[in-house]
Amino acid sequence: MWATDFPQQFSTGSFMKVTVLFFGKVADVMGERQRVFDLSDTSARLFDLRHSVLEPAFASGALEVQRVLMSVNQALTHEDRALQDGDEVAFFPVFSGG
Repeated sequence: MWATDFPQQFSTGSFMKVTVLFFGKVADVMGERQRVFDLSDTSARLFDLRHSVLEPAFASGALEVQRVLMSVNQALTHEDRALQDGDEVAFFPVFSGG
């Protein structure tokens, strides 16, 4: 058999790694402080990652979406954005200070 005789079952898309950090109550609920994700979709977006990672905690009431902040590469953000290979995403609770 020639290589061209096999069906095209395998993706030739790119993969990227994104490190996700959890802090405070988010870490307590998730039961971990860090996880590395291998994302097969190079058009991955921040809000999609938040949804896939934290949705069970939101659905159970353990976390409230409006009380979880996000940062990408240590820059606080409220906006959805495309993620890049090697990005560091953090989810953490709303904080206060004075």
